[in-house]
Amino acid sequence: MNNKTRKLKSERLLRFTAYTITIIFIVFLLYPLMYTISNAAKDNEKIYDMPPSILPDPAKSMSIVIDYSGLGAISDQELLDAALRDNAITMFSTNYEFPRESIFEIKFYGMKDNKTIFYSRAHKMKLELIRDFGVYKGAVVKSDVLLYGDRYIRANDSIGYTFNSKGLDQQPKLDKLDDTYSSFMTGLLSDKYKTIGTFIGNGVTERNVLLLESFKYYYQLPSYVYSQNPTIVKYSFLAFVFNSLLVIGWAVITQVLLCSISAFVISRLLSPKAGRIVLLYFLGAMMIPFASIMLPQLIMYKDMGFYNNYAALLLPFMYPYGFFIYLFKGFFDRIPGDYFEAARMDGATNLYLYMKICMPLSKPIISLIALQTFIGNWNDFFWAWMVTENQKLWTLNVALYNLSMNDNTKQNFILGLSLITILPVVLLTFISSKQLKQSVMSSGVKG
Repeated sequence: MNNKTRKLKSERLLRFTAYTITIIFIVFLLYPLMYTISNAAKDNEKIYDMPPSILPDPAKSMSIVIDYSGLGAISDQELLDAALRDNAITMFSTNYEFPRESIFEIKFYGMKDNKTIFYSRAHKMKLELIRDFGVYKGAVVKSDVLLYGDRYIRANDSIGYTFNSKGLDQQPKLDKLDDTYSSFMTGLLSDKYKTIGTFIGNGVTERNVLLLESFKYYYQLPSYVYSQNPTIVKYSFLAFVFNSLLVIGWAVITQVLLCSISAFVISRLLSPKAGRIVLLYFLGAMMIPFASIMLPQLIMYKDMGFYNNYAALLLPFMYPYGFFIYLFKGFFDRIPGDYFEAARMDGATNLYLYMKICMPLSKPIISLIALQTFIGNWNDFFWAWMVTENQKLWTLNVALYNLSMNDNTKQNFILGLSLITILPVVLLTFISSKQLKQSVMSSGVKG
């Protein structure tokens, strides 16, 4: 075997080993994310199964038919009231009695004289929200509790329904559905919960798209938990997204401007010795642990009136970050001096040199700083948690923390909301990976 053949085999073995190790690391890195996605789509009870399952069970849709022909000649209002009562009982009892069956959709058909006169449809997570934070918060699932006062009317208004005594277009197709639960449902609705109408059948089909619909109701969770706050009720999770984007946008703008101006002064206006001293000051400030200045800074902000308002969230970014100054200075030092000398000969001011020469050439550094600032502040929690009490000021991570501390919040809701906050960072990093690589290369190569 000649040297060339041995070299080719060695290169193939090295390439195979590199690819294998890379794939293994990718799998290990992605596994927690995939497991979070899987658990977010499960029934809350299923999350705690041992051993844990990687994939969620198929989502089921259950259709339930109640007949009112036996009520005889009654007014439309009486018929509607009977259907509303039975719908509330059927929806919440089914959701309560089947916590592990992955029944993600319940369709209620009220029939009379072989016509559908009442129809309602609810997703499992919608029913969970009403049970945990809405009309039935803290209530036991029993007929007299579900029907107490006007609770069942408000519950139906939240779920939504259609009624027409002359007939609706929606028709149950029980002959095409699985009737596995029919015998159990007969005893449940006829004997235990005692519906006004007569239970005549039910059916189940699989609809996995319902797993994705769960995230719609995860998004609505804050508006139920903080129903006394008009801003949260109106915008729900978007209120926290807005606060996070506001803080991040401000952080990016201030850090780019302040750090670039500081670096320009150090690089082009100060003497080398003075520049090194000033740069050392900013880099040295990075070494101070936040825990050591946290309490004095909080007291100072409170004394100045910057507490529980947007100023408390935004003002900390008015101090330039030393590492970003270092990046800008290193890049400005590598810009050929001929550019500045030629501009000064034409009467250019320092502001012109900064605006027209340094900043246009600094696009790779600006992209790198913007991406790092976005990721760092998207995940920031501690300071925003300390200085905000009003729910409408919370950033995403503060909101997630407080929602998770609520005893009624189920684990799949928290996982779903966490996933919503993780994906933007993952997508941005993936989309910007090429730009990030070019930025890092540009920051270290002489111009």
